[in-house]
Amino acid sequence: MNVLIDIAGVGVLAYAAVTIPRNIRKARAQKAEERAKAPVTIDAAAYGLVPAARLDKQYAGPDPEADAVAAAALAGDWRRAAGYLAGAGRDWDLRWYRTGILAHAAAEDDTWVKAWRAEYPDDPSAALVHADALVLLAGRVRGAKLAKHTTSEQFDGFHRLLAEALPACQDAARRAPEDPCPWIAQITIALGLGWGHDDFRALWAEIAARDPHHFGAHTGALQYWCAKWRGSHELMYAFAEQAAAGAPPGSLLPVLRLYALYEHAVREPDEPVYAQPFVEAAIDATLDAVDRVPAGHHRLPLVRHLLAKMLFQKKRYAEAVEQFRAVGGYVGSVPWTYSGDPVKAFVYARTNTFVGWEKAGRPAPPPRVR
Repeated sequence: MNVLIDIAGVGVLAYAAVTIPRNIRKARAQKAEERAKAPVTIDAAAYGLVPAARLDKQYAGPDPEADAVAAAALAGDWRRAAGYLAGAGRDWDLRWYRTGILAHAAAEDDTWVKAWRAEYPDDPSAALVHADALVLLAGRVRGAKLAKHTTSEQFDGFHRLLAEALPACQDAARRAPEDPCPWIAQITIALGLGWGHDDFRALWAEIAARDPHHFGAHTGALQYWCAKWRGSHELMYAFAEQAAAGAPPGSLLPVLRLYALYEHAVREPDEPVYAQPFVEAAIDATLDAVDRVPAGHHRLPLVRHLLAKMLFQKKRYAEAVEQFRAVGGYVGSVPWTYSGDPVKAFVYARTNTFVGWEKAGRPAPPPRVR
């Protein structure tokens, strides 16, 4: 009997010697898997960052003057709006940027624009704001969902407003022959109404004749040439490369390569888009462009957001940290706005950037060779 007990005891010990370590390893592996699946978090405040709950989803960056002008316009002060637009002078991209601020206000309530046009019926700036507001209204009527989730009533309203906006843009163009902005407003119309390549090239010729390096015009035209609208990856990249390569000193157009890259990545999520050989050079050229513009440049926040995303994708964490710090608490920009939850997309990239930076020992950004 004692022998049997001894044998049984040895068997239990042997079983335990095998199974206990195995179960421990299994439990550890399970916990590791759970940790890997768990969202990575950081204490945003500890890094001087804006917490997720306080991120601004509407804007790409702060612009107190634009906010004040828009509020004054909605309160009926169209004269301040007129002065704001006139203050851009012949900086056509700044004029287009400011037109967008006023057009958004007019799309919300156009009472002040009507008062402006009633007092100065021949004012080209009032005509421009009115025309671009119609384009924005068309977009709001259609909505941002895919075509299969958009009703026929929405499409009817969208096309009706675009058809109304076209002669309004043409009228604004006649009133200010040197201004490219009324022509730029037609880019969205070309997208919505499905203009063919020849018609779009004719429109682009009018824009380029007035301002060949206009930032807003190029980002809008890139949409036309991308695969989701009227072009292809090849046409989109060719357009971006031509614009970036020919950009004058002080221009932010080198970022157009990154816009094209991101459009490609969104369209083809299973392709190794970010592994293309030109990506690093495109990022570096954009960083150099950012270094050459004033800190308060009206397009700088847009460019920094896209740089932050691209630097994160390429695991250039120290440089991405710089960009995330610079954009602060704003997420209303590409690439985040392409997500159904821009805040979530931004926080994911920002968090993992700072985690990667910490793991690397908080390195300083490497010097760039120009």
